Amino acid sequence: MTKKCKCGSKKYGYGDGVHEVWICYNCGSFDGQAHGDETFIDLIMQDPNIVLTLIQAETLVPIRD
Repeated sequence: MTKKCKCGSKKYGYGDGVHEVWICYNCGSFDGQAHGDETFIDLIMQDPNIVLTLIQAETLVPIRD
């Protein structure tokens, strides 16, 4: 599933059933939902590269329609 980014490119969604992260691989912007998990938000804001690590570990998987 994709969304449109402000830069005009696609944002790709990844999730684990609780958390969702939408990434634009063109400009690097990302957003998402943590459904009240403040620890997850804090970790991502401190080190955005954690998102890529979670995707590589298949903790966050592509969101399908």
